[in-house]
Amino acid sequence: MSGLQCEKVVFDAANGNGAKIAGFYYPSSAGEIRGVVQICHGMAEYLSRYEKFIENLNAAGFHVCGIDMQGHGKTYELNEGIGYPKGYFGKGGRAASDTLKDVMEMHRLARVRFGENVPYYLYGHSMGSFVARAIFSTPEYACEFSKFVFSSTIGPNPAVGFGRFMAGTACLFGCAKKQNRLLDAIAFGSYCKRIENPSTPFDWLSTVPESVKEYIEDPLCGFSFTNGGFSVLFNYVSFIQSSKAFGNLSESPCLFAYANEDPVGSYGKGVEKIISKMKHYGARAHARNYGPYRHELLNEPVCGDYIRDVIDFLNQ
Repeated sequence: MSGLQCEKVVFDAANGNGAKIAGFYYPSSAGEIRGVVQICHGMAEYLSRYEKFIENLNAAGFHVCGIDMQGHGKTYELNEGIGYPKGYFGKGGRAASDTLKDVMEMHRLARVRFGENVPYYLYGHSMGSFVARAIFSTPEYACEFSKFVFSSTIGPNPAVGFGRFMAGTACLFGCAKKQNRLLDAIAFGSYCKRIENPSTPFDWLSTVPESVKEYIEDPLCGFSFTNGGFSVLFNYVSFIQSSKAFGNLSESPCLFAYANEDPVGSYGKGVEKIISKMKHYGARAHARNYGPYRHELLNEPVCGDYIRDVIDFLNQ
């Protein structure tokens, strides 16, 4: 995109085993720098899909940074040679906590790149919001960020224990790196049920057919997770809806952005339950409901309003 600068950095993954992480800086050339926004991308996608959003953040005076998580984007390409498939976060039961360490290492590197005299913010979309919410409830990490944005997050999910059991059992039997299409179908198979005559299994992502088409045609999007990947995903969901997480909420303000036709957030109702519970536990939670749209707000007709709202929240 015109005017967008990207600097790539590669560092050792916390999971070890020779794996690397691909990170990215997007410096702003605005006259007044307002802060640094770190982005956590969603499941089965990657950071550079956010470049339109990043360009708007840069124009508003925000530097931007982030990583492609293990099994995603450029990080997947770095580690394919050591046997890390798409949708795999790394070896062993530490993969979930190691991914948080990778995010925080990118934050540390960003402080070296952009300095200590600006505020740092954490933005997470979908699975990235699970990661960001896990950081929000981990005091030694949360204190590094002045504000949080949780986009299209998940609501209470009582079935997560069953998902953890299935994925964990498969990992115990040596299948951590194998894709699990059954879990994929269980987790996402009903996501188009409220859409009349869906054209693709991914119509739940956006009301804009061209955006869905681009996602489907992208070889680094839309893949099925491995058993190990699902284990990490369900571990995050289990943690962020636990009493431990609600007992350790950050005092920093947070913004929930969601829509009423997004199945991940139980069509808005699940997100509203999370917001209400967070407020009950003392969180400074703000909310913005975008109405009759689906999962990827950045790829919906309302994206302009959404981006302005995020920038306004960070500037307040």
